Amino acid sequence: EYFYATNSHPISNLLHEIVDGTLKYLELMSEEEIHTLINSFPQVIKSMIEANSPEGLNLERVALYYVIAEIYKRYFSLKRVIKGEIDKSKVLKIYPELRERLDKDGLLYLDDRFQLFDGGIIYKDHCLYYHQLLRRGYSSNPNFDFLGRFIKYYHESHLTNQFRVAIDHYRIIPKEFYAKIIELDTWYGAHFDKEKIDDPNQAGLTVVKRNKGSLFEHENHLDRTEFYWSYSKGIKTFEVEEISSPEELHEQYYLNRYIHSERDIRNKTLRHFDGAVKVYLKESYKQRIESKMPNEYKSFKKIKLFRIDGNINIDTWINLISFFYKSNEMIIEYFDPEGFKEKFSERIRDFKSWKKKQSSKF
Repeated sequence: EYFYATNSHPISNLLHEIVDGTLKYLELMSEEEIHTLINSFPQVIKSMIEANSPEGLNLERVALYYVIAEIYKRYFSLKRVIKGEIDKSKVLKIYPELRERLDKDGLLYLDDRFQLFDGGIIYKDHCLYYHQLLRRGYSSNPNFDFLGRFIKYYHESHLTNQFRVAIDHYRIIPKEFYAKIIELDTWYGAHFDKEKIDDPNQAGLTVVKRNKGSLFEHENHLDRTEFYWSYSKGIKTFEVEEISSPEELHEQYYLNRYIHSERDIRNKTLRHFDGAVKVYLKESYKQRIESKMPNEYKSFKKIKLFRIDGNINIDTWINLISFFYKSNEMIIEYFDPEGFKEKFSERIRDFKSWKKKQSSKF
């Protein structure tokens, strides 16, 4: 975006200088060496070159995406995110008063001093970013679908409910450079049968396995999703954890999205709702694969991403869960199996089977 920008931007001139220098090196390389270099790029970067070069390689474009690939490796590194070294926060260096707005899990208490957008939070002269684990695939654009609905519910109920969200402490920009991104993408919410939510006997574990032929498997490799209801002293607790497949490794970590909620069945109120990512180490993840709630293998770390407390609307709760778990169709299959069949045709639920049937017609 900055490379092809017509308006002046602080990044543009520097980027052109770096790309020009990279291009000179590429011109000295053989075609085979260039293809080897491209194959070393992260898949999401490599696809940008392949999709736009049907008639041969554009070396300037290769140079640009080489620079992007190198930045990508550093910019989206998970090590510092998982360490969570708040003393190195670029946000708190500029706005040290925000330290008092963070809870023990590092979540930011939201109020009228913040202007909320699905792409960031405007505070005084800067835009704060949402936590990296609230990005799609933990490295792409923010989960706009979830964040947009989270913000909408904040505006509707912040006078009675308390909202918190995790921010990215390593990225901050002057607000005049904030630009809204629109994604042309669709994800469905889910309906929920409220009739049994206050029944203390309706508890236990449900496991929904992913059909490996699913179209969603191309971008989000999952083994299954576990849904667990428990009951104690008038409170029903609901937990959801998606279980990543062994091939869905991020650096040396496995990252599983997780939801926790509490329902006071005597007062008939959904009093608490939070979302997180559970972090597992590569060498021990097999133990999580082989276990299930409530006796699951414990994660190396759990990073909280948002929290709502008060009297939460059930329909909004279901909606937020659905969009938090974007690209996980098993959430909808659990909450609304009939609607799942209606909304997701065989082409989506079992792409391989659908494709085989199409081939047999010819």
